[in-house]
Amino acid sequence: MKKIISLLILLTLSISACGEAASSTSSPVETNTENNTVITEAESTAPEASDGLPDTDFGGYNFRIASCNFYDKELATYLVYDELTGNPVNDELYNSKLYIENRFNVKISWIECGDTSAVMNYVKKAVSAGDDSFDIQIGHDTNTGSLAQNGYLYNMNNVDQFNFSQPWWPNDTIENLSVCGKLYVASNYMSYCGLHWTRVLCVNKTIADNYGRDIPYNTVRDGKWTLDAMFEFISDTSADLDGNGKIGKNDQVGFTSGNQTMYCMQEAVGCSVYKKDKDGMPEITVDENQLTTMVEKLRWLYKESNLYFSEGDFGVNEFKDGLALLAYTQIGDAYDTYRNSEVIYGFLPSPKLNEMQENYINCCTDVPWAIPATVSDTDIVGTVCEALSCYNYTNVLPAYYEVAIKTRLADSPDDTEMLQIIADTRTIGFAFFYQLPFNNIVSDVANSKNKELSSYIQKGMSKAQTSLDKLVEAFENMD
Repeated sequence: MKKIISLLILLTLSISACGEAASSTSSPVETNTENNTVITEAESTAPEASDGLPDTDFGGYNFRIASCNFYDKELATYLVYDELTGNPVNDELYNSKLYIENRFNVKISWIECGDTSAVMNYVKKAVSAGDDSFDIQIGHDTNTGSLAQNGYLYNMNNVDQFNFSQPWWPNDTIENLSVCGKLYVASNYMSYCGLHWTRVLCVNKTIADNYGRDIPYNTVRDGKWTLDAMFEFISDTSADLDGNGKIGKNDQVGFTSGNQTMYCMQEAVGCSVYKKDKDGMPEITVDENQLTTMVEKLRWLYKESNLYFSEGDFGVNEFKDGLALLAYTQIGDAYDTYRNSEVIYGFLPSPKLNEMQENYINCCTDVPWAIPATVSDTDIVGTVCEALSCYNYTNVLPAYYEVAIKTRLADSPDDTEMLQIIADTRTIGFAFFYQLPFNNIVSDVANSKNKELSSYIQKGMSKAQTSLDKLVEAFENMD
């Protein structure tokens, strides 16, 4: 808890924790039209980084990001931005770009490759030809996992500048993306997308107040926020508002979510069947008692409790319209949608399976970044990426929190603390990322009324072992 409080203080300071303000020439001033704050260009306010990196002059090097368009967004703009727009997050990313360029004498640009398949093919073609045409790529998560398995990427453990003990490298994410002690893909806070797409619980504070329910922030702090605690919080909060005798889209429910959240719930309650041994080697470990507990509890919620309803992938509409106490959804849905609604909301981390689970786990999808196997200068790539990760963690995340919370951080300290807990425990599912069997038991079994867990596991075990063996062999044979 002391660590969390320290990080909160760090994140809410007006001067970045990456260091003291750098002196430089004066620069234009822009007004942030969303919250009427003043933003100056990075060269007048940017800090010296406490990332431990020297201020190396890279002689005007063109640092190139192979990017693509996904969900109508150019993915490089999760890392940097090329203009001031009045959006607090984009403006901090613009400041970030200027700061890195000025500090290291580089020019950051991106290559718009097309869609997610196009950037994957671009990487394959460039690496196969030995072309030095880009420095990092950013793309779809499972596509990037495929590039890693097939030898197109560089082992990040060999980059001297990367300090994985720093908070901009989430520990759980590093663990899940690593295979055989090798890390070819990054999902860290150089980009805010991983947090944007993290599945968490949004809580409607008005409904909670109407039912006399205290928001369980202290339960979270005490490590006791479990599925059973969540069930108790939402009990008896569904209401047949349209009077048709059943719970549907016009009624109030205790809980809503969607199909794209289910794999994340399996990870959140610690029920991956793939574990790492003491040497970091993945193996299949089926704890059928644990899996049965998960399936029974979530099947009750989704199919039997009368507390659940959802339309669409994430249950966004139900929560936006004030019809759900809890929404297991993306933080990005608050950022994009809920803040523009009338709902008064807060945040809670994903629940544990039970109190025996040591830590909270908040699972996400992401657009990870990676270094090509043909990288020509790891010092430049390592320096730029580590410094950018530090700067964006310290400056972009607080701006993101403010927009997502829809108020000043100081006005919502509980929700700010919950977001920091979530950020520190964010991960991507190992099985999902590398597309192994059993990556979504919640969807396959718990979301079905009749499917039997033991036969499901037995039927898929041979394929799962073969897939894992193939993955391990591929990583063992790479440098």
